[in-house]
Amino acid sequence: MDLLGNRMRYWGILLAILLASCSSDLPITQLPAKSYNQRVQFLVLHFTAEDFAGSVGDLAKGEEVSSHYLVPESKDPSYPYRRLRIFQLVAENQRAWHAGASYWQGRSNLNDTSIGIEIVNVPHCDPPPYPLGLVRRHCNYPAFDPKQIKLVIALANDILARYPDVGPTQVVGHADIAPNRKDDPGPRFPWFKLYQAGIGAWYNPPAKLHYQALFTERLPSFSLMQQAFAAYGYAIDASGMLDKQSQAVLTVFQMHFRPARYDGLWDAETAAILFALLEKYFPARCQQLVTQYQQDWDRPTLLEKQ
Repeated sequence: MDLLGNRMRYWGILLAILLASCSSDLPITQLPAKSYNQRVQFLVLHFTAEDFAGSVGDLAKGEEVSSHYLVPESKDPSYPYRRLRIFQLVAENQRAWHAGASYWQGRSNLNDTSIGIEIVNVPHCDPPPYPLGLVRRHCNYPAFDPKQIKLVIALANDILARYPDVGPTQVVGHADIAPNRKDDPGPRFPWFKLYQAGIGAWYNPPAKLHYQALFTERLPSFSLMQQAFAAYGYAIDASGMLDKQSQAVLTVFQMHFRPARYDGLWDAETAAILFALLEKYFPARCQQLVTQYQQDWDRPTLLEKQ
């Protein structure tokens, strides 16, 4: 049996060498094209909603979900190492199953075009059934570990340096790309701290104050609100009503950019932040929406006609 095994190994090695030599003999000449881009267009941040051990069980050993990276937190009893370290679960050139049914800025099913970072953080949420009319479950969200966030910032900056096609508005939370079913990384995630480190988008405060003064007099209509959210990247239908899909988008947007209050209501401050972001990152589209807002303002309402 040993002789047979050795012969099989020999012929296997020989076959591999022959195949390699055949492939190297192909008449391939490199002629780089000018028009191309990279696979990675988005960086998606998640919380795990379970401890390190449970996260490893689901993300590394499970059969339904995965992620490119996992970042643990300090003082987790299930974490077996003394120092925090970053765990790579899936190679960046491979497709991790972290985003699921998702949409952002015209692209859907973002697993194909994104890198996912799972961050150990465990909110405590009310079990179903939820009270009638509640858009999403009620949760107590714990603060993120500062040492952990330091690692997340270092990892994200490393990723962004290698994928220049990922712009500020393409660094998103799982909730942003799936607002009807996700809330991670939640309202305690320090988006502004990441922005200060060169990661992701944030609005300019003077622009926010300008729009808030304007919208305090008269809010943009629900239809204009939906157009503005769609312009920024969210999946939202132009129903013209404050429906459940709009409340879901409003809530996750507030979690990201106004975490002090995420009630899913359309108010002057939320509208001001949205338009300040559009002015900074999508100025042409912002100007179109502002013009439409002014035209709506000038158009008499049904009550005024009477």
